[in-house]
Amino acid sequence: MYCATRCAVLVTLGILSCGPAAFGKTDQSARNIWAPTTVSTTNQEIYSATLPTGRKISPVGTINGTPNFPTMIAARGPDIAVLANGATPFQTITLYNSQSLSRLSRLAVFPQAAPHKPRVRATPGGSGIALNPRHTGAAGVVYIPKDPAAVKILDAKATLAAESNPHPVQTTLLSHSDLFQGLAAGPGGIFYATGGGSDSVLAMRMADGHLQVIRQYTLQWQPFPKDQYPYQYQGDHQRKYLFYPDSVVVGPSDHHLYVTGMLSNSLARIDIATGKTDYVNVGAYPFAVTLTDNGKRLVVSDWGGNGVTVLDRADFRILGHIATGPAEGPATAAAGVHPTAMAAVPGSPDVFVADANVDKVVEVNAETLRRVQVIKDSPYPDAPPGSYPDGLAVADGKLFVANAGNNDVAVYDVHSGQRLGLIPTAWYPTSLAVADGALYVACAKGLGSGPNLQWQYIGNMMHGVLQKVGLSKLPTHLAQWTQESLHNDGFTLAQRTARHTQDVQTTAFLKKHIRYVVFILRENKTFDEDLGDYKAAGHWADRHLDLYNQKELPNLYNLAHHYALFVNFMADGEVTAQGHQWVDGASDSDVVQRLWPEYYSNRGLLWNAGPGGSASLNPKATGAHDPYHYYEKLGDFTNPWISYPERLYLFNDLLQNHVSFEDFGEDITRARDGVIRSSLKSHVAKSYPSWDRMILDTDRARLAIDWLKRHPGAKFPHFVYIWLPDDHTAGLAPCYYTPDYFVANNDYATAKFIHYLSTTPEWRHMVVFLTEDDAQSGADHVNAHRTLALAMGPWVKKGALDSHLDSQVNIVKTIEAILGLPSLSQWDQNAAVISGIWTQHPDFAPTKVLPMQVKVTFNPGKCADRLLLRREAGATGHILTPAWLEAHTDPHGRHLAPISRQNAYAPTSLLKVGGPEQMQQEWTASKGTKSYDRVMRYLQSYAKEHHGTVTYYQANEGN
Repeated sequence: MYCATRCAVLVTLGILSCGPAAFGKTDQSARNIWAPTTVSTTNQEIYSATLPTGRKISPVGTINGTPNFPTMIAARGPDIAVLANGATPFQTITLYNSQSLSRLSRLAVFPQAAPHKPRVRATPGGSGIALNPRHTGAAGVVYIPKDPAAVKILDAKATLAAESNPHPVQTTLLSHSDLFQGLAAGPGGIFYATGGGSDSVLAMRMADGHLQVIRQYTLQWQPFPKDQYPYQYQGDHQRKYLFYPDSVVVGPSDHHLYVTGMLSNSLARIDIATGKTDYVNVGAYPFAVTLTDNGKRLVVSDWGGNGVTVLDRADFRILGHIATGPAEGPATAAAGVHPTAMAAVPGSPDVFVADANVDKVVEVNAETLRRVQVIKDSPYPDAPPGSYPDGLAVADGKLFVANAGNNDVAVYDVHSGQRLGLIPTAWYPTSLAVADGALYVACAKGLGSGPNLQWQYIGNMMHGVLQKVGLSKLPTHLAQWTQESLHNDGFTLAQRTARHTQDVQTTAFLKKHIRYVVFILRENKTFDEDLGDYKAAGHWADRHLDLYNQKELPNLYNLAHHYALFVNFMADGEVTAQGHQWVDGASDSDVVQRLWPEYYSNRGLLWNAGPGGSASLNPKATGAHDPYHYYEKLGDFTNPWISYPERLYLFNDLLQNHVSFEDFGEDITRARDGVIRSSLKSHVAKSYPSWDRMILDTDRARLAIDWLKRHPGAKFPHFVYIWLPDDHTAGLAPCYYTPDYFVANNDYATAKFIHYLSTTPEWRHMVVFLTEDDAQSGADHVNAHRTLALAMGPWVKKGALDSHLDSQVNIVKTIEAILGLPSLSQWDQNAAVISGIWTQHPDFAPTKVLPMQVKVTFNPGKCADRLLLRREAGATGHILTPAWLEAHTDPHGRHLAPISRQNAYAPTSLLKVGGPEQMQQEWTASKGTKSYDRVMRYLQSYAKEHHGTVTYYQANEGN
């Protein structure tokens, strides 16, 4: 690969900024995140990065790596504990030395038994079991708790091989357990961690150089009032009802633990000595719990509510509720404020509460049950939401606020609420702790999506970061850090002014010529996966990683040739749960970011990430999903209301600003009771199916075309949203269409729909955007977040290749510019309107439709009768129902297999096939095992050349 290509790769990975002098200046091998590193002027460029959103990160202080997605920190004496909660096969707690930030020990928790058991030997003192001597020492010792029956041993060499860590850490492995978000320090060096789906609290401490689990406390689900949100229990009904412990705090005199139960709307009090547990119902989705007023009171933040619940600690009874946001009821259509982290003011009854979804920190008084002050946590005046404060700490008269959205820690004066400055962090800070004159920050996504060198975990390629900043440095560095933080996000006045000036010019052109916008969303493809063989893209395409090409995608290649192709275009999220939020709302909420790892890794939670959908709570058919449910009251489906970002989605903005629109296939917002407002519902094409692998996109496109034909002229909507999801495929699932056919059908359906648009009178003033919701299913040689995007229409330059770093938010911003809509978040307000692809010489000719070159084929395997019936119904554009079955029964009695109305429809969970698994299945089905082996060898060679790992280039795990 020649020099310019290499530099382009490194820029996109966030390793350096390319210019004539930057070629070869540094590479990924210079970055080591598995040892404590103090960031300075000499190495700052190495430890800075450009994110898929185009924002930059440049953490300060001392940093060290953590496993994927850390969400909580606890400090006690010389130890700092970090809980990592990613969508990975196991979750971890890692102990660090508070002074040096070196790692001391780690606990890795598995929800299931280990796959095999190597030979064992007794550890010194006989207190546990360790691995065969050949696996001890540099590879790390695995310690097993006192009850060997409760655990299985996993081979440390196999478990930790992905880390390739030159600084090994002693690791304890525990099976049949789980971790969630709660971590607290107790006396005697004991740390307590909440167990999420395992309904337990783990007590652990260092002994003999190992982090040892010394006790597990078991918790039980508690029913909550039927009128208390969530109206539907979100746990997996195929398992027992779960308490789902979230947060934990150690009580005064160290006699009790207080633990929130997210799925029970409850607070538990555990006697540390005896394990006796009492429960009390609190608010909806309790998140954090803290002590205040010298331990007299407990305060619980209600993640699914509008404030906090205050309890008398001694009597363990509720004293009252303090609202931090507007009052709510079943018909409330607005998003919630999402009270999350809390921090008590020492020696007073006051507590700061982070309302993450609305960028506010509210100080409340637990004695008077009143609000004291509201701090607007915005980076600049009148900024829309997007800071997402989700971690708090109070020390030395200062309030520290972790802004997950802006990658910084805001520092406020406790008394006045005045902002003193900003501290730059790594990507997505989630938790804070102050100890021994230092601020500690956990950052869930670390240094971005570049190929990190150790522990390149298959669940997600991004490692977390633990960051330490000395508080003594604030007086001399805070002003500089503040400007650096603002500049990283593009928030300085100069940056915003320059961007606005350019946007005004582009917007004037667009408003003059374009009045109709069509947005087509497809599923889960990288750029190279679909366009690796597109020769016009030059070094932006890698043919070795091309899975589908002109045979399956003749129309995509043709459209790319005739219109604008974005070759450096990024998905803003990692998985589908996030992706639909980004394309619909220019943001994903804190709830989605924190909860998708749980339900993607099957740890007891069901999907609730609207607008992408919700999951059935029917215990007899968990995972069932009627593709027409999205315009009905949810009933026994998880209510997605809690996941909405504060300003909701494009559909809400269109409605409020009186712009006509029609939605084909995408879920839209509901009130808290699961009902869609009639004004929104009137813009949903009710005959259009959403997720269903047996209904083909050609049928979806036909339904959309028929609808538009019935709404000509003034009835033609100015904004059309259509979801064509079949390029997701069903992998190798028996009896489903093959990946090649799914992709080819999707390509043909897309082309048919665009062709129809090009024959309408509205085409003369139309632009069509096409992209994917995420990029997780295949390989890409530039960035695992890179996906394909096209802009099409008469006013788009022919054959344009746009290499600006753009993301899905840039499309949202351009839609808003054309239709005169306000910003939904800080991301779209500070994104640039797409420019450089427009022409003054329009071509109004209709688009072409090239025929499919792939025959109808199905995956081999045993086919159940119901699956065959579903496939036959889908071939007619329908789902399997008793009515369809009756209408399609012939005189010979075929199709008379019994079918109940309750369970007439039960599709697969194929939406959640992991990225690497999806890539392997699709590649094997399309090109065979030998071709897959060749591409994996190529990936290994490529990863080695660029000092990365195969798992990064291959894909992300998830939906």
